[in-house]
Amino acid sequence: MATLKKGGIPRDRRSTIRLFAVLTVLFFGSLAAATVFGSLFIHDAIRQERQQQAEARAEGFAKALKTILQMTDNVGRALISTFDDGNPDIYRTSVSTYLASAPWTKAVILRDDGASIVVPQAVSDAMLALPVPSEDADGRKIFGPYTLQNGERVLVYRYASANGNLELVVGFEAILEAIGLLELEATTQLSVQTAIAPDPTEIASVGDDMPLENAARQNINIANARWTVSVSPRALSEGPFDWILAFRLAVGLLLLVFVAPLAALLMLLRARLRDNINIRRSMMEVENLSLHLDVALNASNIGLWEHDMETGEQIWDDQILRIYGIEGQSNIQSFESWRAWLHPEDRTRFRRFSWEAIKKNNGFRSEYRIIDVDGQEKTIRSAGNAYRSADGRRKIVGVNWDVSADKVLQEALSEAKVRAEAQNVALEDARARMEQIALQDTLTGIPNRRHFEKRLEAAQTGDALPEGMRIVLIDLDGFKTINDTMGHFFGDDVLRYAADIFTKNLGPNDFLARTGGDEFVALMPADSDAESFAAAVESAFSKPVHIAGRMCRLGVSLGIATAQDSRDSASDLLIKADLALYEAKNRGRGRTVNYTSNLMDKTFSHKRLVDEIQEAVEAGEITAHYQPIFDVETSSIAGVEALARWQHPRRGLQEPKIFLGVAEQLGLLHEIDDTVFRRALSTMERCAADGTPLSGISVNISAQRLRDPQLLDQLSALGLPAGVVNFELLESIPFDSPDSELIKTVNAIRKLGIGIDLDGFGSGYASLVGLTRVRPDRLKIAGQLVAPIIDSEESLLIVETIARIARSFGIEVICEGVTSQAHAEKLKALGCVLQQGYYFSRPMDEDQLIAFLRARSDPA
Repeated sequence: MATLKKGGIPRDRRSTIRLFAVLTVLFFGSLAAATVFGSLFIHDAIRQERQQQAEARAEGFAKALKTILQMTDNVGRALISTFDDGNPDIYRTSVSTYLASAPWTKAVILRDDGASIVVPQAVSDAMLALPVPSEDADGRKIFGPYTLQNGERVLVYRYASANGNLELVVGFEAILEAIGLLELEATTQLSVQTAIAPDPTEIASVGDDMPLENAARQNINIANARWTVSVSPRALSEGPFDWILAFRLAVGLLLLVFVAPLAALLMLLRARLRDNINIRRSMMEVENLSLHLDVALNASNIGLWEHDMETGEQIWDDQILRIYGIEGQSNIQSFESWRAWLHPEDRTRFRRFSWEAIKKNNGFRSEYRIIDVDGQEKTIRSAGNAYRSADGRRKIVGVNWDVSADKVLQEALSEAKVRAEAQNVALEDARARMEQIALQDTLTGIPNRRHFEKRLEAAQTGDALPEGMRIVLIDLDGFKTINDTMGHFFGDDVLRYAADIFTKNLGPNDFLARTGGDEFVALMPADSDAESFAAAVESAFSKPVHIAGRMCRLGVSLGIATAQDSRDSASDLLIKADLALYEAKNRGRGRTVNYTSNLMDKTFSHKRLVDEIQEAVEAGEITAHYQPIFDVETSSIAGVEALARWQHPRRGLQEPKIFLGVAEQLGLLHEIDDTVFRRALSTMERCAADGTPLSGISVNISAQRLRDPQLLDQLSALGLPAGVVNFELLESIPFDSPDSELIKTVNAIRKLGIGIDLDGFGSGYASLVGLTRVRPDRLKIAGQLVAPIIDSEESLLIVETIARIARSFGIEVICEGVTSQAHAEKLKALGCVLQQGYYFSRPMDEDQLIAFLRARSDPA
């Protein structure tokens, strides 16, 4: 037994130890498990609470931010609409009012036709330096963010319209400050970002970086911008409840009271957390409502006041203090202090003011003026209602807002309306006067072109003029010369004199107008005598006239067109009258021409000739024919003259008199001269190769080609032998005028070894003065002077005199137009041995010339 006892004691102790160890392990295991699960429970509860707080804050800030952004967007739309309405006064007033009530807006920029107006002006340079894209945007668009020189970040709202672009420069940090976000940044871990499309790299942000999976986010889309408000829950170790400390306390309590107290504590903590969440949610809602109200009141420039009817004490918020210009002073005021701010004229209205009456009338509505601390007059609109507070005190709460800008705008609109009505009357009178002035020629006092067109349009029935109606176009001959020689003032006197003559000879139903320059037009009905009018006008200007004490000679040309049937419209009749006037001038001016169908045919023929000569030059239809120049003493050929010919594909060979005049009008003489010249050089080479070389060849050259700046270089590049080629200067070149450049060109051509002939002397501009200026190598006496020498001693004497003058200058003489042997003998007797004409040979083409030269050189 003793042995058993001795042997059993250790077993019992070991069992107890094992049991204690098991119980201890179970206890501490349960304690550890309870602690772990309890900590996880508390951690999760606190995390949920702070996550809900973050979501509530993000939602509140997002609502406040959306209020400001939408209000800014609405103001931008309103401002661009005001600008499109075209009243700059209303626009400027609206901009000033908006800037005063929206401190987050730094400037308003108006871009119109390349000009930019910035309000306020003080920041104009900084705002115009922003790298905002210049292309127009459809509707509205947001650009940025951009950083100013002071480090402040801004966004640019652009509103586009047909009249220009409006841009609102909005401070990024200023918006966040307005909604109170920056003030709470110290106690709340948050982040605000705005991404401006289309470039996602353009991002403005504020706040700390945070894990994306924990942050509560709210997105706001305005135009092409997306604002993201992110609020991250505070760390579990921060804030009023430290979960780590709670864990330690829980472990201590578990150690003291084991599992049951721990369970009770957990239940109490759980209930407390729920209560805290509900309380904080309610506080956040109140805070959000307060933020919304504060933003709305600040944006609308409205201040809150409260009057205690028992103590007479008033409480003014910061906005009212700003309106009165006493920002930063005490919010506690009194009724007497308020009345001291009133305008003297309005102060008497409130001497018998009774707050009890306000209570009885269930409200207070009034508008009055104040004088702020800067002495500026402002108009305030106030409204309030009575209520009883929770502690039973009777109070009146109300709002004040500054309506000074509205008053100014209303007065400006009233004044503008009065001015507009007066201006409308003045504009109507001015319009009537301008209409009268617009239809009258200011120089002559007769109707002008516009009046004539209206009269002509009124005369048409449908699209045609009445049968027999006439249009008479009148043009003063030589008026440009009078203007150039006697001055434009005298020219104006001439126009007034002519208008007076025309008016005096018109019938009672005739209409006269000046259509421009020296051009007049008369519209005459069928019963008017247009021929008598034309005859009287021609007679009045057929002799010199005295105008303004001076005598001048002036002619008139008239073109008359008569409406024949219903097919003649006003435009058709004007064209016909213009053709008749053009024909009158071509016939020598100072005459009247009535339109006929032949004139139209002639015009079409001229137009066809113009088109064909242009095509002929391009197609190479211009060629050269040659007429020999004979030495009658030796019966030899002294040279040939190259003459331009047109090988027409249908009408055959055409002489120069048919096409050269038109070619000169078109500026094609230069190309024709060059074509004939190069064909002549080719003919010389062929004659030399054929064994019948030419002693010389002469080619006509016009003033157009002489003035070609490349002519001398082209001639120099040809390397022509001296004395072989002669240029015949046409008689149409006026060498009498001191055109030094033209004379220099002629002398430079002579230095290249090319002889100079003066063609057609005595038939055109050629004169002794021109002869002395040009000093040609040869002078060709015109055929018009040579032809009558057979029967006219005077003509013979003229030719002889020209020949003697030429020989006295050492100039050879060539006589053109020799048509008979008698001509040749008389000219030879005068010493004119170089002769040219049909008597010797008619012009020949290249093949005929070579055959002619070969026949003369053949001894048989």
